[in-house]
Amino acid sequence: MKKRWILALAIAGALAMTAACGGKEEAETNEAPVETETQTQESKSKVVKLGNYKGVKAEAVSTEVTEEELQAEIDALLNFYPATKPVEGKTVIEEGDTVNIDFVGRMDGEPFEGGSSQDQGYDLTIGSGSFIAGFEEGLIGKEIGNTYDLNLTFPDPYKVNPEMSGKEVVFEVTVHEIVEYVDAEWTDEFVAKYTEYDSIEAYREGTKALLETEKVQNQPSEWENRVIQAVAADTEFEFDQEEIELIKTNIVQEYEMYASLYGVEMAEFLKYYMNGISEEEFYQQAAERAENQLKSQLVIEAIREAEQITVTEEEYQEGLKDLAEQYGAESPEAFEEQYGRETVEDGLIFDKTVDFVVEQAVEI
Repeated sequence: MKKRWILALAIAGALAMTAACGGKEEAETNEAPVETETQTQESKSKVVKLGNYKGVKAEAVSTEVTEEELQAEIDALLNFYPATKPVEGKTVIEEGDTVNIDFVGRMDGEPFEGGSSQDQGYDLTIGSGSFIAGFEEGLIGKEIGNTYDLNLTFPDPYKVNPEMSGKEVVFEVTVHEIVEYVDAEWTDEFVAKYTEYDSIEAYREGTKALLETEKVQNQPSEWENRVIQAVAADTEFEFDQEEIELIKTNIVQEYEMYASLYGVEMAEFLKYYMNGISEEEFYQQAAERAENQLKSQLVIEAIREAEQITVTEEEYQEGLKDLAEQYGAESPEAFEEQYGRETVEDGLIFDKTVDFVVEQAVEI
């Protein structure tokens, strides 16, 4: 229930922003999220012709881990920890080069937390945007085997660490060598160095077990998603592109937050935590996800209206209690006060509508 409720509120919030957009910055607020039903009515996107939703057929969700899925985990690990070798005969750094460096950042002459490579060596591709403006550019034309001071200023604002926004910093950078990435070898030594396992066999067994557990846990929600998407595939829509763009923006900001939590810029996050996809691929995936989320929301609302689905007072109180427990609220009353009865009720109706469709769905 929790994931569905979050989805309903997230999309409703995006549609609320669509209705409210007028060029002004959004003020900070602690008010309850705007209720789903109201926002759907204000939305310019709509269902033109609702597809079949009773006894809809969808592909069954397998919990078996395939060799392709296991290999994808291995490939991601190899991508995350590529090997390097020196570029013979090259001593001067150019745009696009990958350099192995060590660095220490200082503010007011003192090193600051997270501003040093700690003599571990760091492979930086010049032009990747992994560091603040001026860092990579400042290394162009420099020679290997030397140490340089880069006098820079953190951007303002600086999302990775807001406390550093606009502050001056000096990075002492030692350039070891210019390198190139080569494919790492999948060996017992690699596994022992970069994972909790000591051999390829142990890694495969352990990772397969973890993937199986994850698949079993995700099976119910994945089945629900396939069922709703099957209904959406049979449904005709009219979309307001601005609404899709705003949901896409929310998705992008979510991943930017993840990058910030990892302390890296977005380009580096995509490289190491998203299997090396390009920014173009990332934004395309975000756009597709945004459209699918909006389709799901519109379909569920259309079914709710067609079937006149509501919740009884008893169902409401039981659902309120469950939500309060899931979100760690002090009490059901406190949760209701925070979000408002209409918002909670809309979320429960959202869940009940999904259940109505899923219970009649047929696996193929």
